[in-house]
This record gives sequence, C-alpha cells and structure tokens, in this order.
Amino acid sequence: MQEIATTQLRCASALAAAVTLFLPLGAAQAQSPQFEQCVLELIQNAANDATVGEIRETCREAEATAAPAAPVAEPPAPKSAIDRRMALEGATGVVPFVVTPHKPNYIIYSYNFDDYDEALFEQQFNENVSFKHSEIDFQISFKFPVWRTIFNTNTHLFVGYTNRSFWQVFADQDSSPFRETDHEPEAWLSFRTRWKLFGLTGRIMQLGFSHQSNGRGGVLSRSWNRVYTNFIFERDNFYFGLKPWYRIQEDKDEDDNRDIEDYMGYFEFQSIYKWRENNFGLMFRNQLKDDYRGAAELDWSFPINKQLRGYVQYFYGYGDSLIDYNNKVNKLGVGIKLTDWL
Repeated sequence: MQEIATTQLRCASALAAAVTLFLPLGAAQAQSPQFEQCVLELIQNAANDATVGEIRETCREAEATAAPAAPVAEPPAPKSAIDRRMALEGATGVVPFVVTPHKPNYIIYSYNFDDYDEALFEQQFNENVSFKHSEIDFQISFKFPVWRTIFNTNTHLFVGYTNRSFWQVFADQDSSPFRETDHEPEAWLSFRTRWKLFGLTGRIMQLGFSHQSNGRGGVLSRSWNRVYTNFIFERDNFYFGLKPWYRIQEDKDEDDNRDIEDYMGYFEFQSIYKWRENNFGLMFRNQLKDDYRGAAELDWSFPINKQLRGYVQYFYGYGDSLIDYNNKVNKLGVGIKLTDWL
C-alpha cells in the first residue's frame, strides 16, 4: 500500500509539473510554492474531466484571495463544493461542443395528493380529460460559457436552458400525454467574490434575464420574462442562494398570467446542506403578502453508484409548473438524480 501511495504521489507531482508547462515560460517560472501545492492537491482530488485551465484558474483565485501565511503554514487549497464545481465546469472552456449541468438533472415518479386542474384542458380540447395523481417528472438543464474572465476579471457570461416535463405515463387510455412541458432559456453574468457577511462567505453574484413559457396556445398559454439577481453564500457545509427578481410587464391584452407574481412570488431561497455524501435541500418562494402564497420544496439526494444518485423530493404550494402556477400542488417524488447543484 505504501508503494502504491508513493507511486500515486509521484504521478500527481509529475502532472502538477506538466500543468506549469502549459503556461508561458515567464509565467511558469513565477509560480509560487502555494500555487504549485494547490495544483497538486486539485489534481489528486479532482474528477477525470477537470481541465488544466480551470485547475490553474481556481488556484490563482485561491492564492489571490488568501491572507498572507507564515512560511511554515500550509498553503490554502480550494476545498468547498463551490470550488470543486467551478473547477469541473472548466471543461466547457477548452473542449468544443461540450456543455455542463446548470440546474439539477433528474427523473422521478411523483404522486400528487391533491387534484390537477382539468377544467382548462377540457375547455381547450372540448373533451373530457382525466389526469392521474401519478406521473413522471423529469428535468434537463445545461449551460454554456459564452465569455470567460471578461476583460481579465472574475466575471463570466453564461447562457443556459432548462426543460421541465410532466408525463402522464399512467394515463394509457388517453395515450399517456405530457400534461405540461416548461421551457426556460436564460443568460446571466456571474461574478466570483469572497466577501464576508455575518460569518458567511459571498462566493457568487449573478445578474441575469430569464424567459419561461410552456409553448402552448389558447387558454393553456403561460409565459413570463424576468430580470434577476442571485447571491450565493457558503459556510462550512452549508450553501444557499437568495434570488430576487422583477417581472417585465406585458401588454394586458397579451398577458396570459397577469397575476403570476401573486402565486410565484418575488424571490426564491435555495439552500443545500452537505453531510458526508448526502445533500439536503430546501427551496422557498413567497410574495410576502397577507395570504402568503408561495411554495416550499424539500429534497434529499444520496449516492447509488459513481454515476447516479437517489433522489427524494417533496413539493407543496403554487408554481410547480407554469400551468399549475395558481393551482396548489402537494406531491412526493422518488427517483434518480444525474447531476446535483453541488
């Protein structure tokens, strides 16, 4: 075992040395021992698809933001889940035709303890509609960096797309239709930070635009446009984002859901607590008015194997989908998660 560990350490050291060869000659000679140690530790711990460029960028940021240490102190190394995710996302900046996950990607069986609203569907199609309480939910979400390190700063421009579908697979008498499919393209600027607030570290600030619609017509049409900010914090194994938004108003004659803010609210709080290999999440939305409409979601993901994670999700409130924005849903889902937030 000792010989294997020694061999692995020598290989990692060789790879760390190789990383510096990708730098211009003058830059390679200027690297500090802290930078080289950071590269070595990341190579030993990163996944196979981590890239040289992102490892280098992450270690530069860690070195630049760390307080000066005594000569005998251990150099700082990026260890948080946010650091690891940003390091792995670097693959899209080097390899062509590669995208990375944005929001979680998953597929679950869900059961709604309440009833889905069928009246609008019957009005649209002029026939009886009968939805099952059970259905399959899945989400596909990815992003792509358009411009990294804008003007040599810690600012990055991303575009992304999220598809959320609700499949009535058990309604075989109605040919197992998709009850709803929501589309959300968006674009945002992401600023990497390390400022402190009440014991928390502010890691990322985002400024973005989002369009969300279900691609339908008639009484089933739903859409809205928003500009938003998102502030992401961390403390030890606790991570959360606070995302307020402003809806861009539409012409009343063309607005299919003019009261959507009364149900979807004006902000979203998303948090994750990591314990060993488990992720526990809480999402909360509200419009902060007398009737306190909004939604809450609890979830838990855990490893099944190296590729898949088990996933349990509980949702209560409004806005589970656009067609349900004003219809309360109370549902429990179980399935698998392909990618997580962190």
